[in-house]
Amino acid sequence: MNRRELGGALLRGAFATAGAGLPAAAWAQGAMGEAERQHAMETLRNGGLALMTSQMALEKGRNAAVKEFAGFEVTEQTTIAQIIRESKNMTPPPPGAMEQEVLARLNVASGRAFDRAYVAAQIEGHQKLLQIQETYLANGQDMPTRHVAMLARGQIMEHLALLGKMRRV
Repeated sequence: MNRRELGGALLRGAFATAGAGLPAAAWAQGAMGEAERQHAMETLRNGGLALMTSQMALEKGRNAAVKEFAGFEVTEQTTIAQIIRESKNMTPPPPGAMEQEVLARLNVASGRAFDRAYVAAQIEGHQKLLQIQETYLANGQDMPTRHVAMLARGQIMEHLALLGKMRRV
């Protein structure tokens, strides 16, 4: 057996055993139980708000750090939504009343007031996103979803640190 065949056999064996009783194909694609559905929907809803407000900040923001953060956030939230859409076959829900209220508040703000309101909204939203990931990691069993939540958690914590420094914009 050559190295390529051995590697493929090892990988198939890892998928078969790592899925905790799930068939290898189901484990590789990510199982969709209630915890996974809720994690995906809440991540999409809160991430969607972060995306929409960041798109707004790219246009209305005045502070260079705010605009830079908004650009990073747009890229990140677009990627997370794509991952969930492709792995869980879900699309972001339309903005609810809370999301519409945040968008309306930011829409009427301008200049420095906009930058401050944006940073405050991002801090609140990232705290919610962190809680969503923590909740799933405490209860969720699907390994691909756990891996996404672990990566998201680290990124969210970094963003909260950056946003804390931008609070005084």
